[in-house]
Amino acid sequence: MRFTQIFLGGGHMLSARNANEREPVKNRIRYYRRQMGLTQTDLAKRLGTTAATVSRLETDGIKISVDWLAPLAKIFQVQLTDLIDEPSPERIEMLGDLSANGAVTAPKRTSEAGFLLRVPATVPVAVQVKQDIGRYNAGALLIADRLSGDDFKQAFDQDCLVGLRGGKIFLRRLIQSPKNGARFGLVPLEPGVETKYVAQLAWCAPIVMSVMYF
Repeated sequence: MRFTQIFLGGGHMLSARNANEREPVKNRIRYYRRQMGLTQTDLAKRLGTTAATVSRLETDGIKISVDWLAPLAKIFQVQLTDLIDEPSPERIEMLGDLSANGAVTAPKRTSEAGFLLRVPATVPVAVQVKQDIGRYNAGALLIADRLSGDDFKQAFDQDCLVGLRGGKIFLRRLIQSPKNGARFGLVPLEPGVETKYVAQLAWCAPIVMSVMYF
């Protein structure tokens, strides 16, 4: 997944991509699936097909015809054109402030709960960096793309916001665990903290953009 760094001057927002650029149909399928909180297996059951077929639909491995679009639109409760046309900028969920130890604390005011910005993510979430951590400087806004369980493997070897059971959120580099009984390794970006190995994640979101004001 490509990481984008954007520097903004004078408080102006900058689009992460050209406003006239259209996303291919495959990304719209993934987008709506994630918006509904469905895994590829969940969607496959509703379509009467396999998770492998859904993966191929999302990665352009199958020619997408009305035979596929019609049931998909019904499941997602959208129009056929919604699966083809570019969506409007989405509200990005603001998860809170990122401290130097990689922990995220919830925003203090409800007005900070979200904002609008066009970004290279289908389910965008964000945190504000309060202290330097790893390659991220204090003041930066980190935007991540929240993945479903079937897609976690796409995030290996990337900096991610990870949600653990109990509601805690951390910024960690996600690796495939070499230990039996643990699928994921969470490598801290700050020195002096041990890598944690876990069997499950509530969710994960690779960092796709860093926005810095000057």
